[in-house]
Amino acid sequence: MENSTMKDFAELEACYGQLIAWCDLLEAIADFLPCQVDERLCDTITNGLVPLVLVSHQFEERLLSTGLGLIMTEDEYFDANERRRTSRLLDYDSAQEVVETLISLREGGCRLSWDAVGYQLRSFFGSVRRHIRGEREIMSLIRKAMESSDTRQDSPVQTEAA
Repeated sequence: MENSTMKDFAELEACYGQLIAWCDLLEAIADFLPCQVDERLCDTITNGLVPLVLVSHQFEERLLSTGLGLIMTEDEYFDANERRRTSRLLDYDSAQEVVETLISLREGGCRLSWDAVGYQLRSFFGSVRRHIRGEREIMSLIRKAMESSDTRQDSPVQTEAA
């Protein structure tokens, strides 16, 4: 398997690791509402969440969307790609809403009830965790298909037959 692709898969996994860590932090915040949200933590999340989601989505688009052709028929590919595109749009919109809510909490002007804030955070991190779980499954299938393809290309039987 190509080294640059493996490096890209590793970078996508690193993004997923950071997103999962932030989901854990958001879950802790949701669990302890109403609470004072630490300003530094809030700043870190509000400044980094949306860009991290975007970078993750760019990796997914480049690596996974293009790799779907290795594991799916053409009809399956178009349906799966559309579902995944919609999921990414929803995650991006939700990330922006979470950032807006955290900023308003930090500034003391949040118009949402504590229950609504908790629901919003739980909805976001639940969706992101599901998204990552699904993308990791796809990544695993693509890796296996790529390794299988590499093995067939390197096979001495195939080389002799050619």
